[in-house]
Amino acid sequence: MAEELILKNISAKLKDAVSWSNSNIAAKSEKALKYYNRAYLPGDEKIKRSSKWVSPVVQQHCDWLTAQLLHILDSSEHVVEFVPFGAEDEAIARQQTKVVSWILTQKNKHATFLQPWIQTGLLNGLSVVAVEFNTDTQESLPQVLKGVPNEQLATFLQQEEQKQIVIEEASDPYPHPQMGVEVRDLKIRTITKFFNPIIRPVEPENLIISRDAKLSCETGGIDAKLQGHRRIMSKQDLLDLGYDAAKVDKIPLATDSTDGVAIERHKVTDGDEGISGDDVEVYEIYTKLKLEKKARHYRLTLAGSLDAPVLLDWEETTRFYPYAAFVPFPIHGSLFSLGIPDRIGDEHVTITKMTRAILDDLYMHVHPIKVINPDVTNPEDAMNIHPGAVIRSSDPTGGISYVVPPFAGGDAVPMLQSLTQGLDLSTGVGPSMMSLNASDLQDVTATAANQRSNQGQLLIEGISRVFADSGYAYLVRVLIDQLIQHPEEAQALVTRLTNEFVPIDQFTPDFDVQTSVAFSVMSRDQSTQSLNAMLAQQMQLLSSGSPIVSAQNVYSTLTKLAEAQGFKNTAAFFVDPSTVPPPPPPPPPVDPNAGLIEIEKVKAQLKAESDAADRQFEAMKLAAEMDFKRDQMAQEFELKRAEIEAKYAAQVQVERLKMEQQMQRDLAGTLLPPVPAAPIAPPVPAPSPVAGPQMPPEAMGNYQQ
Repeated sequence: MAEELILKNISAKLKDAVSWSNSNIAAKSEKALKYYNRAYLPGDEKIKRSSKWVSPVVQQHCDWLTAQLLHILDSSEHVVEFVPFGAEDEAIARQQTKVVSWILTQKNKHATFLQPWIQTGLLNGLSVVAVEFNTDTQESLPQVLKGVPNEQLATFLQQEEQKQIVIEEASDPYPHPQMGVEVRDLKIRTITKFFNPIIRPVEPENLIISRDAKLSCETGGIDAKLQGHRRIMSKQDLLDLGYDAAKVDKIPLATDSTDGVAIERHKVTDGDEGISGDDVEVYEIYTKLKLEKKARHYRLTLAGSLDAPVLLDWEETTRFYPYAAFVPFPIHGSLFSLGIPDRIGDEHVTITKMTRAILDDLYMHVHPIKVINPDVTNPEDAMNIHPGAVIRSSDPTGGISYVVPPFAGGDAVPMLQSLTQGLDLSTGVGPSMMSLNASDLQDVTATAANQRSNQGQLLIEGISRVFADSGYAYLVRVLIDQLIQHPEEAQALVTRLTNEFVPIDQFTPDFDVQTSVAFSVMSRDQSTQSLNAMLAQQMQLLSSGSPIVSAQNVYSTLTKLAEAQGFKNTAAFFVDPSTVPPPPPPPPPVDPNAGLIEIEKVKAQLKAESDAADRQFEAMKLAAEMDFKRDQMAQEFELKRAEIEAKYAAQVQVERLKMEQQMQRDLAGTLLPPVPAAPIAPPVPAPSPVAGPQMPPEAMGNYQQ
């Protein structure tokens, strides 16, 4: 139901937009291309034996203005810069600037898409570039892995399921001579995926846009109910992109366009667009549709005939449609403006016709009409007169007379010069803006020449300013929006480009985009002189300590000076002060007595260390003396104990015998309680080597007794 609703809502709008684009944009583009290619004027095919010269004024002014605008927009190192809202947004704004500049200048070579964008716009009054974000897949050459064990085969199969490799062949298992397990040989291809943002200029005849289109004052983009473009693709490419095979099969094959702009654009290839094989017409359309409760922005992909288009795919998108426009001479209320052929096309035709008349007149003057007398001169000889020619005649004069018409072309030369100089005011470029005439340089002072050059540059600077704030700024917003729509690819890209990574979800196209348009680069001498004067003032204020000038201001002036001199990589000459780490804090002031104080501190420290060493030595000495005394007392105690045991051992034995005899006598006779005898002293144990007070021998004897 959604597909039927889309086709119902879009078919009529698409057909009307394509028809209107073909009848207006394509027809205008055909006329502009004929002027630029110096094609013959209408009716020239009937002219014979007259000049068919065509004026190159449209070609010259278009190429010169293209070069001027390209020089202005491509002179800065950073094409665009994002202006943060506050200090917390500086990191993300700096990262966005770096990523977008890489996409514009490195991934897509800046001049390669900027030159046709500007040139087509100057010719037609409107030109558009489209932004495409694709994740391209590239397969490597096949490589053979020998001796892969069966245990590792599961890992390769998993990588193939994840589309990291392609296994083309696998041999039968065979035993490994050393490992003793079964192995296989694999033939694989490695798959590499990379993020591919592409900026493509769209040919005017392939642009599809509704007639209500105009420039948006909010974003600088195209404000239209419907916008898109037509392109030629093969059915195989559509299948590779994942479109439904049944739908692709229904698409009729495309044929070469036979309209005038296609023939004029492809004159080198005899008007053939190169359509062949299974090529089909594909329409990529962006519009707002109400498929549910609320109207939303959608991207539609259709193919085939406009009467019965095949809807291949549709998806919701943001309001930033990927088409950025260049309008050189805008007209309020409309996207379609005037191009150079519209502004000087009449002069192109007038100059062509006047110059043809002058050339014909000059040719008649240089090669006048010859009148011969056939009675005296051979007519065949007179028909082919050249230096050294022989004419058979009975008349010594040859019977030939010349009718020389007066040369009136000189009267038309001032008018041609006036017309040519008037073209400079219409386009901003021309001979009067370059001062190539030597007499002009002698007669005009340098101040007057600069003033005239500056006045001529106003028109060019106006064109570049409108372009910078509209189409170019919107192109940058589209790039950021596409990065947001592809977060994984964008994160990988940002991580590779920048050392400091800010999460991609903080990207936003709402930052103010400041395009680095280097105005006045056409007058390098004047621009360099002004920058040098400004630099001298800044250095004077900086040396005097004035707070209104900083190192960052001086750096900005130096970079602009380098850019005005033609150097884009200013980082090779100057270092941005904002990237330099802050200097360490200054050391404290030097005390004149600091040396004496330091000496006294060292002396005190040495004395304290010496006293500590002396105290440690005395403690060690005292401990050694105590250990010696304890060892000496232990030895004396052992000697005394041995003497006591030798002296009293026999007496102790006699007393024990007496006590035993007394006990036996009492038990046998009177049964009286035994008389307590003196206690028998137990053997004296060996003294412990533990240090402590020792008992003297006299006390020891009393204790034993």
